[in-house]
Amino acid sequence: MSEGKFVLPEPETVSMSGEAARKLIGCGSGDAALVYIYILHSGGRFEPDDCALHTGRSFAQVEAAMDVLARLGLVSAGKDAAHSPRPAEAEPPQYTAEDIKREMENGDAFPQLVGEVQSALGRLLSTDDLKRLFSIYDYNGLPPEVILTLVNHCAEEVKRRSGSGRAPTMKYIEKNAFIWEAEGIFSIEAAETFIKRMDERRGIYADFSAAIGIRDRQLSTTERKYVDAWAALGFTAEAAALAYDRTVTKTGRMNWRYMDSIMMSWHNRGLHAAAEIEKEDPYGKRPEGQRSADQARENAAGATAEELRRLRDMKNRLKAGEKHEP
Repeated sequence: MSEGKFVLPEPETVSMSGEAARKLIGCGSGDAALVYIYILHSGGRFEPDDCALHTGRSFAQVEAAMDVLARLGLVSAGKDAAHSPRPAEAEPPQYTAEDIKREMENGDAFPQLVGEVQSALGRLLSTDDLKRLFSIYDYNGLPPEVILTLVNHCAEEVKRRSGSGRAPTMKYIEKNAFIWEAEGIFSIEAAETFIKRMDERRGIYADFSAAIGIRDRQLSTTERKYVDAWAALGFTAEAAALAYDRTVTKTGRMNWRYMDSIMMSWHNRGLHAAAEIEKEDPYGKRPEGQRSADQARENAAGATAEELRRLRDMKNRLKAGEKHEP
């Protein structure tokens, strides 16, 4: 694209401060910038589901972007910050055995879906299981092919966590169905994109967990928020390992908030990779005043050692002269 000035449309102007613009440009997170523009355009109000809908981002991406904005000091939670994607009164209907029987006898897609789900899980579905499956189909509104993809995905998740031989419960599948509905996953393509993104995030969590010495458990929800924000800012797991080492050395234990302050101090200086951090901010680097005091002590010690050497040499010369006297 050639260089030059561009004319922006005049109607409905949304303005931001120069400081906010500099922070957004410097943070390197396009999602954070997009969500911040959404908040400005909404007059300061933030609704996660509406934000995800209008920005084309997932809830996970919106949440990570908000963490970045909070760490940059561009947003703070107000009294209306809490929000539930569904109204509190919106609950799934209490389906009856008669509802399931009627759908199995007269429905088109649901009876076939039941057979495929039973095959995928390797067991027959109980009446309660059928009610939950029908709720996913009827209340959550997921298409049959997406439901089957969800079931297989949940089966892989349980196998990965608990080993082979375990199958997900329908309650677990229903819980994930609400997540998929909130994420707007109503097609095979959207489901595949979501699963791929989850695999990528799992890899990031594993890398960061190993870097900070967590190997015997999964990261908590709060811990994942920290990692999501660091990854969104461009930090590598190796950089996190440096911050973890400094945190433990300074505090004697793992402190996520202290470690985050280290990461943000590096981010503010444009340092994200381990190599550039070690070059520009080497571990153990002492304050200027401390270095000057230490250097003075080293110089004094060097001067004393030099004086002792000269005295020792003079004594040796005197001894050698006495031996050669007639």
